[in-house]
Amino acid sequence: MLKREENLNDKQRIHFEQIKASNLLTAKAWLMRENFLSIYDCISAEDAESYFERWQKSVIHSNVKPMKQVAKTLMNHKEGIIHSVIDKISNGKAEQHNASIQKLQSVAHGYKNFENLRAAILFFNGHLDILSYA
Repeated sequence: MLKREENLNDKQRIHFEQIKASNLLTAKAWLMRENFLSIYDCISAEDAESYFERWQKSVIHSNVKPMKQVAKTLMNHKEGIIHSVIDKISNGKAEQHNASIQKLQSVAHGYKNFENLRAAILFFNGHLDILSYA
C-alpha cells in the first residue's frame, strides 16, 4: 500500500481501488507518479538514490511508454532530484516573488521607467521603508 493511500477516506479508497484494478494505462501512470512522490519520505541520500533506481527500473520495465520517457528524463536529473529531496530545497519563494512582480506589471499596464517599477515591487513586497523617503 502506498503511504499516500493511508490518508484516503473510505469513499476515496474505494474509488482508488477501482482505478487501480482497471487496466487503463492512465491509472498505471498515475500509480507510478504516486510511487515516485514517496521518494520525499527518504531520510538519507543513499535511501533516496536506492528508491529512485528501483522506481526507475520498475517504470522502464512497464508497458507505459510516456512514463518510460519521464523516467529517462528524470534519470538525467537524478543528482539534483536526490539533493532537493534531502536538502528540502525549493524554488517556491522565487516563484512566489516572480508571480507578485508579474501581477504588479499587469495591473499597472507598464511603468514609465524602471525606478517606478522597482519602487512598486519593494513597496508591495514589504521591503520599502516609506518613512525613510519622506
